[in-house]
Amino acid sequence: MELLTTYLIICPLVFLGGFVDSIAGGGGFISLPSYILAGLPVHMAIGTNKLSSAMGTSLATYKICKKRLY
Repeated sequence: MELLTTYLIICPLVFLGGFVDSIAGGGGFISLPSYILAGLPVHMAIGTNKLSSAMGTSLATYKICKKRLY
């Protein structure tokens, strides 16, 4: 039951953080506290936040490069 509660906390807030990050930037201000609120240790929360933002940036860069090359 604890895992379900963790997912119910993390998923909507991280989605909101990604949405805010895609429009205006700064979604880490939403997603990082949600990881900590869900009970992740601080070092794991920071690493997870950095990984998700790096993946989002990489995907956006790939899509822009693909659009401009073809």
